[in-house]
Amino acid sequence: MIGKSWTIMTLAAALAMGTQPAAAQGTGVLTNKVELEKSGPVIDGREGEKTYTTPDVVVPGDRIRLTLTFTNNAAAPAAGVNLTNPIPQALVFDGTNDTSGFALSVDGGKTFGALAALTIAVTGVAPRPAAAPDVTHVRWVWPDAVPAGQSRSVAFFGRVR
Repeated sequence: MIGKSWTIMTLAAALAMGTQPAAAQGTGVLTNKVELEKSGPVIDGREGEKTYTTPDVVVPGDRIRLTLTFTNNAAAPAAGVNLTNPIPQALVFDGTNDTSGFALSVDGGKTFGALAALTIAVTGVAPRPAAAPDVTHVRWVWPDAVPAGQSRSVAFFGRVR
């Protein structure tokens, strides 16, 4: 898809297809936000401060931050919240800073683990180690409950293909 630009609506639509088990149970709402990462100027050899904006169009190589926010609208704490989201087809997984309860899948969301522990089956030879372009889903499982009326957010990054 070299030379292709993607609209933010395309990425947002792909995010909206994510699994929302807690929301499906009637305890909360899952929302998402798509932002383009921009780096400030390099000063004295140090990388500039990163800012995030809502773009209209992104192009190959752009780094995108995708933020998922779970809001517990129930009267009781929401325990066992599991946020699972597919990686939009337009993106290659590029990390997360929210590592607590975090895991990845390279098999369409069937199994999850750390990227270093995952492999890709290759016909006729031994499986190869999984890499970022193989990631199909991200997941966070929160061991502590989200209090009633509260929200909690996580984010992951992707590079536009």
